[in-house]
Amino acid sequence: MDQYPYQTAFHRELKAIGRAQMTIDAYDATLRQLFNYLEDQRPIYAHDPGANNVTETDVRAYLNWLRDEQDITLATFNKVLSQLSRYFRFLFTHQLIDNYPTLTIHGKATKPNQHLSTKWLLKLDDILADDQLQLYTRAVLFLSSRGYTVAEFLQPGFGDVWRSLKPKNAVEQDFMKTFAAYIAPIQQLQNCSDIFLKQRLNREHPWISNAGLFKYLKADEDYLGFKLAPKYLHQSYILYEIAQHRDATPQELQTRLRLNPQSLLYYQRLLLQLK
Repeated sequence: MDQYPYQTAFHRELKAIGRAQMTIDAYDATLRQLFNYLEDQRPIYAHDPGANNVTETDVRAYLNWLRDEQDITLATFNKVLSQLSRYFRFLFTHQLIDNYPTLTIHGKATKPNQHLSTKWLLKLDDILADDQLQLYTRAVLFLSSRGYTVAEFLQPGFGDVWRSLKPKNAVEQDFMKTFAAYIAPIQQLQNCSDIFLKQRLNREHPWISNAGLFKYLKADEDYLGFKLAPKYLHQSYILYEIAQHRDATPQELQTRLRLNPQSLLYYQRLLLQLK
């Protein structure tokens, strides 16, 4: 079943023009997030969902949310806009929608990212043990420290991955026990064994959205003193791992961090810029 409107048809289009599977996965992540956002945050769209009912205002609201609430870089803003434009252009040219909501939305000039920090990885034990922080926030930081992306740990079925994880020390063991006790009644309510679930009953779609999860993270940002957007957490994890394994070969880093050569080079250069 398609995870967003016309996903199967769009996949055929991307494969026909030679896009790699990694690129297709990136499109999927962006489009799933867009439609989850619209259902959660745009009541008019949620009342009558469908690709043909996405307006320019809806897309601008989503992009503003990414910029203001998730603090994405301008480079990421432009990448997301490019992905959305290709998707809606495909739908419009194949007469699957009546309007082209990204037609008059333009990219922005980029500037360096100022929100990356690896210090939280050095304080992870204290963070996991801090009861002032919400458990979802601590779980996101714990999983980010293991290299998982938000697209991965919000995916249905990730509960199996969670249960396979082994704590590295007593602090992580205590946190995982505490989290298991917290999430168990919610899992029972939703009849779902995953770990990021809505608090209110919704067995057809029990998983919390990216936008919903970020509400928890945003509430803890001032307390922790750094940005909690999962994208930044993952980027800081990659930078930390590269810095900690300077003697590793490029091939070893690519395998360890699940990066292609171009992405690895990007992060190596970014690490030098942030010094």
